[in-house]
Amino acid sequence: MPQQEEHLRDYLQLIRKHDFTICLSVLLVLGIALITSLRLPKTYTASTLILLVQPSTTPSFSSVNLFQNVFSGGVDRREMETISDRFSTESMLNTAIENLEDSGHTDAVALFPPVGKLKQRLKAQVNPNSDYISISITLTEAEGGERNAALLVNQLAKDMQILRRGDEETKLSKRMEFLEGEQRDIEAKIENELQDLLKFVRENGSPETWVPILTNLLERTANVRENLEANRQRLHVTRARIAYLQEQLEELPEQTQLSETSTHNPVWLIQQEKLLNLESQRVADTKKVGKNSSELEGLDAQITEIEKKNKDTPAMARTTTYGTSPHYTYIQNQLTTLTPTLLSYENTEERLTAEREELKIELAKALEQIPENHTLLTQRQVKIQKMNMQAEEIVKRSLEVKILYAESKMPTRRNQIGGIEIVDRALPRKIPVSPQLKLILVIAGIAGLVLGVTTALFSEYFNKIAES
Repeated sequence: MPQQEEHLRDYLQLIRKHDFTICLSVLLVLGIALITSLRLPKTYTASTLILLVQPSTTPSFSSVNLFQNVFSGGVDRREMETISDRFSTESMLNTAIENLEDSGHTDAVALFPPVGKLKQRLKAQVNPNSDYISISITLTEAEGGERNAALLVNQLAKDMQILRRGDEETKLSKRMEFLEGEQRDIEAKIENELQDLLKFVRENGSPETWVPILTNLLERTANVRENLEANRQRLHVTRARIAYLQEQLEELPEQTQLSETSTHNPVWLIQQEKLLNLESQRVADTKKVGKNSSELEGLDAQITEIEKKNKDTPAMARTTTYGTSPHYTYIQNQLTTLTPTLLSYENTEERLTAEREELKIELAKALEQIPENHTLLTQRQVKIQKMNMQAEEIVKRSLEVKILYAESKMPTRRNQIGGIEIVDRALPRKIPVSPQLKLILVIAGIAGLVLGVTTALFSEYFNKIAES
């Protein structure tokens, strides 16, 4: 038997046929839902909104933290997640309850459910793309409702502010102590390095002294070299002059005739004087009376003898004077004068040669030590410069920490404490969040309509089976 085709009007007729059943089902489900919702306890939710405030002066970030902060909008998302998770810890809830008791809300604390249930009902959520954290809790009317919920979330926010401020102050004080200790250590190291640098400069000099010293050594070496060359030339000329004078001296006679004079021979004069005396005596004896001839003969013999000798003796005598040659003497004087000069030039050459060798050694030592000393000095200066930069960085960090510490002690605007600002405090709202009567009635009406239609369909189906 072919199956009959069903049309929409057939379903409408079916609904019209069973309208009572459908309406009864809707009314029955609505009544049950209404009674049930009225008997359910009313629950209230209180929420507060806090803002995680970034400090105005923050330490430098590493490249990793900077990368994370750029992609998280400039906020440490891990810190925000940590704060939101910390609200749900039992320690925070117990602390909030104890603080409420201390502040005189004992009646409200008595109505709180156990901490385990509070922990399940408390929600702390980080709002995406913002620095806000929303804290909410749901309590029934028997547990204090909106009043207790508002008290609890506000106390949790306040306790988090106090806890954060304490943690921040402790962290800042520890950081200040650490930075002050590091500053003292780095200053002591810088002082020691400066003392070592000064000692090194006193022992080895500095570029300000190395350049003049090296210049002086080079100038002295050049001057010694020039003086040595000039002295060698003068020494060579002196030696050549001495050799030439010595050759001239060997060729010249040492003695030469200075003068020649002619005078009467002294012997001849004496003989002439004797002859004259003898002749005078003979003349005198001749005139004397009584003189015999023998005496006169004797005088004549003497006179004859003397005259004979005078003939053999030249009447004139020539005297020749010999002495040292003036040219010879001049050359000797020149040699005498040049000998000390030669010795002086030789001594000067020895002295200049020794001085040149000393300067070579000193210059080689300077050329060997100056680059090494300059490298060591540069390394020390770079080390001190790095330590100074490190000290400056520590001073900056210390100043930042002191500013943060002072800011943490100063009264801040609105409700900002410990880097947390309460933007919206929780207020008791009389509107319950459950049961939601309108939503329940709408869902119940839909469910009753579905139940009635389903009942009508099944009834019609079973009737057709019975008829067939």
